[in-house]
Amino acid sequence: MKKICKFGLFIAFFFLLGIGLFAQNARELSLGGNPTSGSLREGDEIWYSVRVRENGFLIVETTGDTDTYLEAFDDQRNLIKDDDDGGEDYNARIEMLVVAGKTYLFKLTGYGGREIGPFLITARTQPIPAATPLAVGSPLQGNLTEGSRDWYSVRTTGNELITVETSGSTDTYMEAFDSQYNLITLDDDSGSDYNARIEILADPNQTYLFAVTGYSNSVTGPYRIWVNSESLSSGAAQNTNRSSAVNIRIGEAIPIFFRTQNEARWYRCEIPRAGANLNVQTRGNIDTVLFLYDNNGNLITDDDDSGEGYNAFISERLERGTYFIEVRTYGGSTGRTTLHAEMR
Repeated sequence: MKKICKFGLFIAFFFLLGIGLFAQNARELSLGGNPTSGSLREGDEIWYSVRVRENGFLIVETTGDTDTYLEAFDDQRNLIKDDDDGGEDYNARIEMLVVAGKTYLFKLTGYGGREIGPFLITARTQPIPAATPLAVGSPLQGNLTEGSRDWYSVRTTGNELITVETSGSTDTYMEAFDSQYNLITLDDDSGSDYNARIEILADPNQTYLFAVTGYSNSVTGPYRIWVNSESLSSGAAQNTNRSSAVNIRIGEAIPIFFRTQNEARWYRCEIPRAGANLNVQTRGNIDTVLFLYDNNGNLITDDDDSGEGYNAFISERLERGTYFIEVRTYGGSTGRTTLHAEMR
């Protein structure tokens, strides 16, 4: 066992050393300069470095007929992002937020390590644009041109559930950031048709940023965007364990807000007659898990994705008595869902 551990540590060290040696020999890409040419042989890894002078977006991409694959690292050799065909045809393209004064590393390979041939690679930056404020009840009209990104901001006053969505025939893609441009979440088609829709459980007196693009760089066209806000009571009961379970009435729909990771919500349900069939399900855009317990806390059954989409669904024939329902999110995600309980 000790030999295996030492061997594993040696392999890890060798891997990190290899990255370090290649990165030290990285060729510097000039921002906004002429494309740098290169040629890939089978198994090649070509490293580039980019020194950023100001906060903004860094775009590194290849052009040509060679199928390229690109990985981006920070100055501590942590992988930030990778891409296969985000550019034209089979070219790689990475666009990411960067911080002034930092150096970023890019590893270029042929797809699958077998693709060979010539390529051009370029690096350029774009400033962070001013965001257009969104106000509840005031939809705005936008228009995407090829490769464009429209920015919007929402300012909160209290604990709120913010919903930002688009409508129209343009296939939109949306990203949500905090005020420091840290990515919170992203969405493609959670709205109607091919529209984007994002829900955020927001803190008071904060600014949130939303970037709207086309699903691909070639998508263009008009769209509408608006924000809805639902106030959340900061003093609401936190039924996070069985002892604080909230009574649920058969037939009612209960909204549930998961504000932090790995939260649980507990509910108590009374079955008035033997042989009744209890149907419990969640409805929403987050991945939920349901657990059903008897009055002594023994697990009867559980479910992950038997409902619509990633929603959970339980149908169980029960005896008369008290039962408990636990609701969680898969992977500890946050957001809103609705709990429905029916008896048949």
